[in-house]
Amino acid sequence: MRQKWGQNFLIDKNIADKIVSSAELSKDDTVIEIGPGKGILTSFIVPLVKRYVAVEIDKNLSEKLKSKYSDYSNVKILNENYLDIILPETVKPYKIISNLPYSAATVMIDRFLPLNEWTSAIIMVQKEVGDRIIAKKNTKSYGVFSILTQYYTAQEFVLECGPKSFYPQPKVSSMVIKLTNKFNPLLDKSLITTIKTAFQQRRKTILNSISNVLKKPKKEIMHILHLAKIAPELRPENLSFEDYKSLTFLLKKYRII
Repeated sequence: MRQKWGQNFLIDKNIADKIVSSAELSKDDTVIEIGPGKGILTSFIVPLVKRYVAVEIDKNLSEKLKSKYSDYSNVKILNENYLDIILPETVKPYKIISNLPYSAATVMIDRFLPLNEWTSAIIMVQKEVGDRIIAKKNTKSYGVFSILTQYYTAQEFVLECGPKSFYPQPKVSSMVIKLTNKFNPLLDKSLITTIKTAFQQRRKTILNSISNVLKKPKKEIMHILHLAKIAPELRPENLSFEDYKSLTFLLKKYRII
């Protein structure tokens, strides 16, 4: 069944109720649920919204949901891979609710983060991924994913739940986070490249990391860091988003990236 897609079924109805409640749904809302599985969240969402669209990759599960909700005019079940689908204009804007599969959570989040067609997302992810989403600079969990998520969204911790809330039981705990879209412009590709370059060798200083990955003399990188007012002994997780913006501007100016 669903395990082949890296998913564990949520079975705790109390947790499901709290997840849906945190979305603050209204009769005017459209909700996209990514990977509804057996529909434990679906049963709470459908009575509350104007339109509900499920995107379920598992054909067997999607057929069961279609059968269960065949008499509901506000429900549409799509047997599709969320990573491939293009949602019609008629469902926009929408809210996202999802118990994301552990194996594909970051990829799925990366896909919807830059889009301006959604307003908020309630996502359940592996606790490690949740920690990375809400991590602040100067912490071990802070990295590329943290910076990108925090640029595009405001984050709010909702709850944490253990393995017993799922079947089959995972070996790790899960975290539910609410993301609110900031509708920021798309990030410059050069800025993303700078951030990813720095974190390729996150245990090294920012000087060594940038110099090693870009294969540029330390003297050149030292000069740029000085102009950007970034101490060369800092590590990638010690830099803010604004630091990376300044660094990118100067790396481009001196034609290093």
